[in-house]
Amino acid sequence: MGKKSHSIISLLSIILILSAIMFLIPQQIQSTINKKIPDTDVVAINATYPNLTYSTYIGGSDSERGYGIAVSDDGSYFITGSTDSDDFPTKNAYDNTRNGDRDVFITKFSSNDSLLWSTFFGGNHLDYSKDIAFGEDGSCYIIGTTMSPDFPTENAFDSTHNGYDDVFLAKFSATGALLWSTYFGGSDHDYGYSIAVASDGSCYVTGETQSIDFPTKHAFDNTYNGGNFDAFISKFSTNGILLWSTYLGGSSNDNGYSIATTCGSCFVTGFTWSSEFPTLNANDSTHNGNRDAFITKFNADGSLLYSTFFGGSYIDEGNAIAVSCDGSFYVTGYTVSSDFPTMNAFNDTYGSWGDVFVAKFTLTGVPLWSTFLGGNSIERSYDIIASTDGGCFVTGETGSTNFPTKNTFANYSEDNYDAFITKFSSEGDLLWSTYLSGNKTDEGNGIAVTANSSCYIIGTTFSPDFPTENAFDDTLGAVTDAFITKYANVPTLTPCPPQPPCSNTVNDVNLFLVFVVVMPGIAFIMIIPLVFLSRRKESS
Repeated sequence: MGKKSHSIISLLSIILILSAIMFLIPQQIQSTINKKIPDTDVVAINATYPNLTYSTYIGGSDSERGYGIAVSDDGSYFITGSTDSDDFPTKNAYDNTRNGDRDVFITKFSSNDSLLWSTFFGGNHLDYSKDIAFGEDGSCYIIGTTMSPDFPTENAFDSTHNGYDDVFLAKFSATGALLWSTYFGGSDHDYGYSIAVASDGSCYVTGETQSIDFPTKHAFDNTYNGGNFDAFISKFSTNGILLWSTYLGGSSNDNGYSIATTCGSCFVTGFTWSSEFPTLNANDSTHNGNRDAFITKFNADGSLLYSTFFGGSYIDEGNAIAVSCDGSFYVTGYTVSSDFPTMNAFNDTYGSWGDVFVAKFTLTGVPLWSTFLGGNSIERSYDIIASTDGGCFVTGETGSTNFPTKNTFANYSEDNYDAFITKFSSEGDLLWSTYLSGNKTDEGNGIAVTANSSCYIIGTTFSPDFPTENAFDDTLGAVTDAFITKYANVPTLTPCPPQPPCSNTVNDVNLFLVFVVVMPGIAFIMIIPLVFLSRRKESS
C-alpha cells in the first residue's frame, strides 16, 4: 500500500473518529458545552421584602385541619383537609352535607382568591385527606384514609371497604364533578399519605399498610415483609385503573410519606427501621441507627432504579420530596441525629431536640448539598416544593426562639409552636425565612408555588389572632381552623434552566474506545463501548 493510500485512510479515520465521538456525546451534554452557564453567585432579588398579600382562615364552627395544596397552571388552586363542622363553607358542591364524624373537604379558589367550589366528601365514619395534586386538564386528585363503609365511590377500582382503615383515591374535574373514586387496601390497616400526577394524567401514590393482602400488580415486591407496616407505592391511570403496585420494606417498620414524579419515574421518601430495606445504586447501603430516612426511585413500569438510606445514628424521617425544574430533587424531614450527613451546608451543626434537614440530589441520586435547619428547640418539616428558579421552599413547625430568619415577616410567638416558611437557593443558600404565627400553636403542612414564584401555605392554626389579609374569613371558628397564606415578592434567582426532554434521551454518559486498525491491504475501525448506550423512551 502506497504513501498516498495511507494518507487517505488516515484522513478518513480521523473524520470517522470525530463523527463517532460527536454522535455518542448525549445531546444534553452538548447543549451544556455550547451554553454559557449563568453566574448564580449574583442574586437577582426583588428589592422589596416578601409581603403577605392574602391570608385567611377556612372552616366552620367546629375543628378543621388543612393538609394539602396544589396550584394549577392558570393560577387557581385546590386545598384539602378534614372538617368536623356541619357549616363548613360549600359552593357548587358535589356534597353539601357533612356525612359522619369527620369528613374530607376539597375546595378550589381562583387565582385572585375567590371561592369557586367547595365540597364535603366522605361517609358515615372518619375520613381525612392528606394530599392533593392537579392534572394538566385542570382536574385534581386526592389521597387520604377512610373508615367509612359507605364512602362515595365512582368508576372504582374497588368499591368495597376492606377492613379497618382503607386508603381512598379520588379525582374531581376542574368544575368539581367527581370523575372517579375508589377504596384501595387490604384486610388490615392502610393509610394514604401522598399523591403525584404525571403529565399523561397517571398518578403515583404512597403510604403504609399492615395488610398481607394489599393489592399488588407487576410488583417489585409482592410480599408483605413484616413489622408493623410496609410502605406501598402504586400507579393508577388517568381513569383510575391500577397499573402497578408494590410493597417496599424490610422486616421492621417502613413508611412511605411523600412521592414526586418526573419523566414518568417516581421518587419516594419516608422512613425505615429495617436493616435489610432494599437498596440499589445507593449512596448509603447501610442502616445507620434507630430509624433512617430512605429515598427510592421507580421507573414508569415499576422497576427499581435507585434506593438508599439517608441518616445518622439515631432518628431520621423523610417527610417530603420534590423534583426541581432542572431534574434534580429535594428531600426534607426530621432528624435527631447529631451526625446526620451534611454537605455544602447552610448549617452543619445539630441544634437540639430535633432539627429539620433539607438536602438536594441530582436526578441520579448524587448528593449536592445537605443541611440542618433549626434552633434551640424542636422543628419538623412537613412539605417541600421546588421554585421556578431551581431553589426550594420548605414549611413545617418550630418551637425555637432562634429559628434562622431572613427578611422576616413575623417573630416567634413564645411558648407555642409556630409555622415557618424558608426558601433556599439551588446552591443551598438561605434566601428568605420567616415565622408565621399567632399567639397559639400554628403548623405549616403544605406549600405550593405559582409561575411567578409567589408561594401559598396551608396548615392548621389554634390562634385567634393568626395574621389575616384580604381574608375570605378573618375569624377563628373553633379550637382549630385551616389557614391559607400567600406571599409575594419572594427572593428569586436567575430562572431555572429547563430539564432535558424526557423522551428519547440518552440517560447515561456513553464512553467508547475507538481503534483504527491499518494493515497492508486492509483498514478497519473497532469501537468498544465502556458504558453501553442506553436509549429509553419514558412514558410521561
